[in-house]
Amino acid sequence: MRNRIWAVTSGLLGAAILVVLFFYGIQYGTWIDEAGPLNAAPPSFLLPFIVGGIAGVIMIGGFVVSLAGLNNESRSAE
Repeated sequence: MRNRIWAVTSGLLGAAILVVLFFYGIQYGTWIDEAGPLNAAPPSFLLPFIVGGIAGVIMIGGFVVSLAGLNNESRSAE
């Protein structure tokens, strides 16, 4: 039971990171649109993509482990 709680918690943490990155992208895009032509190139999107990829893996992994634990608990109850 405790493992499933931690798995769901890590899944929700990954989802929360993805939501924060989504709003970061909205704010960044709005800033770029309002700034107009820049003399310097804007920063790379590499770091947010890496963080988003890690968050996606954490979210998917947490929910898969939680569902697998739920399936194993139902089998052991029979």
